[in-house]
Amino acid sequence: MGGGFYSFDNARARSANYQSHSREEIFSNRSIDPLMVIKDKVRESCDSEEHPNSYPIIIGLDVTGSMGRVPENLIKEAFPEIMKTIMEKGVEHAQICFVGIGDHYSDNAPIQVGQFETSDELTEKWLKAIYIEGGGGGNNGESYQLAWYFAAFHTKIDSFEKRGIKGTLITIGDEPCHSSVSGKVLRELFGEGEGEVLTSQLIKEAQKKWDVYHINVNDWTSDNYGSPHKWEGLLPDDHFALSESMESQEIGNILSTIIVRSYKKNVGNKVVPGGNTQHQL
Repeated sequence: MGGGFYSFDNARARSANYQSHSREEIFSNRSIDPLMVIKDKVRESCDSEEHPNSYPIIIGLDVTGSMGRVPENLIKEAFPEIMKTIMEKGVEHAQICFVGIGDHYSDNAPIQVGQFETSDELTEKWLKAIYIEGGGGGNNGESYQLAWYFAAFHTKIDSFEKRGIKGTLITIGDEPCHSSVSGKVLRELFGEGEGEVLTSQLIKEAQKKWDVYHINVNDWTSDNYGSPHKWEGLLPDDHFALSESMESQEIGNILSTIIVRSYKKNVGNKVVPGGNTQHQL
């Protein structure tokens, strides 16, 4: 996956059209799209003639409770601007994979996974395919670690396997992360898994080939569950706070800043095929 090119003008025109549509009209799935079931599957970010130096980016969106407002903001406002910004700042051949995240204790679709795509039409297709379940268990956590499990064990990324360049993985939500996931749940969702796996272990597994970041939305739920303190313990240097009052204005800026920072940190002075040196800060 990952063919084609991103057209900011086309994407921005569609975003303008979405302004008159409700969240329910845009995100019309009322159950998980079968194409977003990741069990026994792998998602690939591959080099091609069009994109010889593919760069994978996973954006994991909490779709529990009221957090469906974030994917709505992305499709109506922020995502075309994010792509425009990162391309202008030197992120070449980005391939985006959207992931929907819920609660594996209570939700029917706690993990939904699109394909890695580059073109504006296809990235938007997978964003729209996310089922905004609106669930969550009221149990002081969501299952962000499922995105890390996917990234660690169900991706094939040429950037890392061919060039030793890590991808960027960002999750967004307003609750802490559950401390573990059982083997039973992993078997149900991914097709394998023996015993319970700690969240701290999954971060380390994902970090082998991904830069892992989390954006914590500071709203009532976040404050009530102590999310900022708990994310400080999990990702002390790579979690970011986002005020609910500034959410719609700032989400695009924070995402693009993280992506550019991660890209330039990982690519640095590495020489890519053809002898070109990648961008630096």
